[in-house]
Amino acid sequence: MLKGKQPIFLVLAILAGLVLTACGDNTATPVPATTTAAAATTSAATTAAATGTTSATTSAAGSSTISGTFTNNPADYGLKTGKPYNGTNLNFLICCNTATQFASLIDKTTKEFTAMTGITVKWDNVPYAGFQQKLLTESVSGTGQYDNVAWVDSWGPGIKSFLLPLDDKLKAAGISMDDFSPAYVQASKSNDGKSVVGIPFRGHAQTLFYRKDVFDKLGIKPPTTWQEVDAVSKVIKEKMPTISPISMYYGVNAGQNVFLFLNHLWGNGGDVFDQGMHPIFNNAAGVEATTQYMSYLKDGYTTPNSVGFAEGDAATQFGQGKSAMMVTWSWYYSTFTNKTSASPDVYNNLGFLPAPSWEGKSPITYAQIWPVGISKFSKHQDAAWEYLKWLTNPRVEKEVALDKSDPKFDNVVVVHNSVLSDPEVNATTHGLQNVMASVLKTARTEPLIPEWPQVESTLQVAINNMAGGKPIQATLDQAAKDVDAIMKKGGYYK
Repeated sequence: MLKGKQPIFLVLAILAGLVLTACGDNTATPVPATTTAAAATTSAATTAAATGTTSATTSAAGSSTISGTFTNNPADYGLKTGKPYNGTNLNFLICCNTATQFASLIDKTTKEFTAMTGITVKWDNVPYAGFQQKLLTESVSGTGQYDNVAWVDSWGPGIKSFLLPLDDKLKAAGISMDDFSPAYVQASKSNDGKSVVGIPFRGHAQTLFYRKDVFDKLGIKPPTTWQEVDAVSKVIKEKMPTISPISMYYGVNAGQNVFLFLNHLWGNGGDVFDQGMHPIFNNAAGVEATTQYMSYLKDGYTTPNSVGFAEGDAATQFGQGKSAMMVTWSWYYSTFTNKTSASPDVYNNLGFLPAPSWEGKSPITYAQIWPVGISKFSKHQDAAWEYLKWLTNPRVEKEVALDKSDPKFDNVVVVHNSVLSDPEVNATTHGLQNVMASVLKTARTEPLIPEWPQVESTLQVAINNMAGGKPIQATLDQAAKDVDAIMKKGGYYK
């Protein structure tokens, strides 16, 4: 395989190809959350998820070892004492700062981090649909406008060249990356894999959410495979025609419709590329997986409006009680249990399981990680390191997860293995984090290559076209030709 072109040329090419994506539907909820959902989900986690009881916490043996209580001592968070960076103002490049998963962190940044260090931090608020383009633009311009930078794992190859290597800082601070999933660590390294350029920050596992009242009333079990999704959807459609069996989203919006496509493709043993980086998603396994993905629409198990839905639209439908199931990111638990936004039919009856697998095959789903790093153009790198240490500290992560003082602060996202298995954290969510941990054991990230944004853009348009009625085999064949051209231009083969 030939080495790809230098990042600067790839970034410019990607920027040119992002116009369609950036102009997508901005109504989508931010998503963001690794490498391969669980072949052997623990019985405690599965049972608790299905029954909605707190018994899932029993799968995390022992008592909690991480404090989730705030102290005003900087040393407890690995920070320097004496406020050496007092008065420094940092800018944090990130999207969607109004999302519930960020609200508590933003509040604590001011009340706790700034109070301890004298460093103020301004979180940017780029819409998710324009976040990738903003990252790429900043990496090319090198203005130094931002100090800390977050990114979605698969976008990393296009921006990592402008991030500061952190290995020496991690060693000096005694911070180990061993408390993270290997997939999270991989996505946080430089393109050559030789150095760490980010620390895992937000991570998300694909999860099946369902209404227990619907399944109890019909006497059916929640599905664990896509084929079972078909079977229960048929029953729900026949017996409860006033709701959709499942909320889906096939619209073009920053590659969101690719998430479920990958769940089906990988679950069926298919893949996007072969070992030579030639596209193979149009082979027999890919066609079968895509046919299954499109069947929910064809068979009337999801609303016809899902052809244009972004993920947030589908989540709104489920949250309002208009469907019985949805497969989406684990962080939506907070949205679906929020009594100010969700329907009582949902928040009083919410169940969850790992995302469905393919019948007879090992479960593999897509999971996502957002690392955070420091711009090498930042004029405040030392202060930015202080904030990065605090932001990704497991003690802060647990404190945020336990913060139920206000519904707007409700957050279930944790990424440290030690916090995923923490009994106190799991007790607040009926064991959701245990389920997330099981999913992450076999989850995969999207391909970490500079060309992925262009590939993803090609796939999302193809998916939307097939949802609109275009033939599956012919559409996948054309998409494969387009992707082949992208990879050839990237220098992977002649």
